[in-house]
Amino acid sequence: MTSMKTVILALGLLLSAGLVSSASSAELDATIFSYDGQDFVRTDTTLMKDGESAANTKLDRDSSAYKALVEKGSHSGPTTIFGEDREGHYAPVTNADGKLTGALFVGVSK
Repeated sequence: MTSMKTVILALGLLLSAGLVSSASSAELDATIFSYDGQDFVRTDTTLMKDGESAANTKLDRDSSAYKALVEKGSHSGPTTIFGEDREGHYAPVTNADGKLTGALFVGVSK
């Protein structure tokens, strides 16, 4: 239950970071990533790739978001996902011991 509260709180913080006003005319996308020590994998997402759910796809290791997240940092700004430009916010998710366990993403199409 605590982890779900953390996810809800983190999504609320990401939304309050500036996407709410820009989302009024665009569709808001969200993703929950798991982290296996090497890759951030989309476990739940509203993103689509080739007309299908982008679940089980990986965050690009060359992206600014990946580089920030592996250092337990957040990343906000322009991002390209599956060839589409977006304004996005990424935040790391850690367990009680501070171990990186995943990440959250919210974004809107540009």
